[in-house]
Parts: sequence; structure tokens; C-alpha cells
Amino acid sequence: MVRRTKEEAEQTRKDILQAALDMFCEKGYTRTTLDDIAKSINLTKGAVYWYFRNKPDILKALMLEDFKNTQAKLDSFMSSPQTLPELKQHFMFLAEMVDTDNNFRKLLYFLLLQMEWSTGLINSFQDVIEELSRRPRQTIEDALTSAQNSGQIVSTVDVKALACTIHAVWHGLVMNKLQHLNSVSLRQTVNYSFDFFINAIISRKD
Repeated sequence: MVRRTKEEAEQTRKDILQAALDMFCEKGYTRTTLDDIAKSINLTKGAVYWYFRNKPDILKALMLEDFKNTQAKLDSFMSSPQTLPELKQHFMFLAEMVDTDNNFRKLLYFLLLQMEWSTGLINSFQDVIEELSRRPRQTIEDALTSAQNSGQIVSTVDVKALACTIHAVWHGLVMNKLQHLNSVSLRQTVNYSFDFFINAIISRKD
């Protein structure tokens, strides 16, 4: 067997993940087999097993690598929003990714609208699901706390409750976008929504 370079091995791993996402979207997670994934990129099932123990292992890698890549792009754009305008730009950047990155949108569509989440699978993925949902909410809460401490927003605002609300609104806007329920871009709806929130909570010094 020819020894593969580290770069070749990493590319094969990426190819398997991409093939898995394509097959999951085409056939559904439950109906897709490791054979399906392997054959779609001219590999043996044994080659897929070299990188991943089973199908849930592939799904977990898809979720974690997407999170890592998205976070890296966010950090490159703005590592930690501290003001209301920065928080808005943070989500505008994410909205641009959803609007323009077909593969990112494809993964979101699969995870949010296609994936057959059984109770057992959810339980086995609980740590991953909690981490993927905790970080966005924490980013919002930290930005709102900083804005409140600097007097940008009124002191009576419940930061934790507002962070959960903004996160829920973002999730709903993304779901509408993925289901083609909005005739305008996600950037437009995010822009309007954040202006609405900001106008409601800013500290006015009249």
C-alpha cells in the first residue's frame, strides 16, 4: 500500500465529509450507508473506516468542523463584539455566509430541516449540541453585558433573557431563509431585526 502524505490524508478526510454531506442531503441520514459514501468518491468502505468509526462519527465531525471553520471566519472578521453595532455586524457577517456560501447553507439545511434526530442520537450528541448552541448565545450575552456596562443600553434590560431572544430570532430567520419563506436576503432581515432591537434598548441621553 502506498503511504499517503499528511496533506493527502487530510484531503481524503475532507472528501469523505463532503461526500457524506452530499449523500445525507440526497438520500437522508438513515438511508445512507458507508458504502454509499465510499463509492461516491471511489473509495472502499475500509478506507472510510480508516478515518471514521461509523456514521455518527462522520456526522459529529461534520458538525464540529463546520463550527470550527465558521468560528475561525468570525474571529478573523471580529473576534469578540463589544458594542451593539459590532454585535449587529457579527450577525450580518454570518448572514452573508448563509446567503452566499452554498455548502454552509447546505449543511444548515440538512442539520435543521432534514436530519432524522432520534432520541438516542440526540442523547449521544448532547455534548456537541450544547457546545454549538452555547457559544453563539454567550457571544450575544457578552456583547450585551459590555454594552450595558458602558451605558449603551438601559440598565433595566435583562441581558440573559435578551440574549436568548436575539438568538431565537436569529435561528428563526435562518430557518425561514432555508425554507425560502423570505423574498429578501437574510442580510436584509437581520439588518432590520437588529435595528429594531437596538432602538428598543439603547440608552437615550436626551
